[in-house]
Amino acid sequence: MTLTDLGNAFKAARLNHRLTQADAAQAAGVSTLLVSQFERGALREVGAVKLLSLFQVVGLELVARPAGQMRTLDDIARELDASDATADPAPLPKRVRRSRAERP
Repeated sequence: MTLTDLGNAFKAARLNHRLTQADAAQAAGVSTLLVSQFERGALREVGAVKLLSLFQVVGLELVARPAGQMRTLDDIARELDASDATADPAPLPKRVRRSRAERP
């Protein structure tokens, strides 16, 4: 994931929370210019403390995982929980009774 990807994720979360760049910047203790540059992908680097502060404001978190690993077990569990909640319950199999004449 690149810094630009993080900026895009932050912007989407900020808009979801109906925050302006100025609101997010003030809550995180950074400048509005930094937020603007972060969202536009114009920053070459941003400090970890600033990044974590920004993410906290909009309810995001950073997760460390091995390079190349796309999903964690927690990601898969959340996906399964979400699919269970939206899926129709499986129909129960019908019990079939045979008459005595049909039994072997």
